[in-house]
Amino acid sequence: EDWFKWTPEGAAEGFSDAEIDDLIEQRKTARANKDFALSDKIRDDLAAQGIVLEDGAGDTSWKRG
Repeated sequence: EDWFKWTPEGAAEGFSDAEIDDLIEQRKTARANKDFALSDKIRDDLAAQGIVLEDGAGDTSWKRG
């Protein structure tokens, strides 16, 4: 009865690099607009997929954790 754990093929791998870059840009815009709730949600969604964000001087880098 593990049917509820099924995910579409490829979904288990998480976000693609392009999707991560797009989400980081959305997060950057949210932070600039002081929409910290959205910024935090994006960060948390990425973290849930094992993506670690590292905010630096004017830029955000990421790695798969």
